[in-house]
Amino acid sequence: MLGEKVIIDTNIWASHALNYPEVVEYINELISNNAEFLMPTVVQMELLSHWEVETNPQVKAVKNHYIYDMTDKIVDVTSEIAQLAAQIRRKAKIESNKKIKGPDAMIAASAFIHNAKLISNNNKDFAWITFNFSYRGQQLSYVNPIKDTIAYASFIKSFQLPNLPDTDNLQENEKES
Repeated sequence: MLGEKVIIDTNIWASHALNYPEVVEYINELISNNAEFLMPTVVQMELLSHWEVETNPQVKAVKNHYIYDMTDKIVDVTSEIAQLAAQIRRKAKIESNKKIKGPDAMIAASAFIHNAKLISNNNKDFAWITFNFSYRGQQLSYVNPIKDTIAYASFIKSFQLPNLPDTDNLQENEKES
């Protein structure tokens, strides 16, 4: 039997793929507690949008592993989720002059609608939603498994992102062929 429902945000999946210890440990704990992993289609889109999905079979395999192997249920964006996300964004703008991006509002709305805990490293938006917005009398259940932000920032800096292919040179080389 599955335990609590959780939604893992894209930034946590990325940290897991980089083997960040706090995230790996947290997700392993969720797995041992039989958590039910829900994935909003917006997270699926974000995972598959990374350019290396096209150029690196290993990256594509990792993204697909999260989507198809680790996820118990893909959650479509419904009209109810879209309306709740819009409400979250309006309230943030009106009350705090805060701009919450549409995808983040949809992820939070998905967590509300499906009564799931949201796992993310986006304190800027999700902590605000947790303390300033409720749905049917409930606050957003939000957890950031990354406790030491200084160590995390140092960890992330240690990874050098590869440059995107120079598409202008690729096109010129194709013309010469």
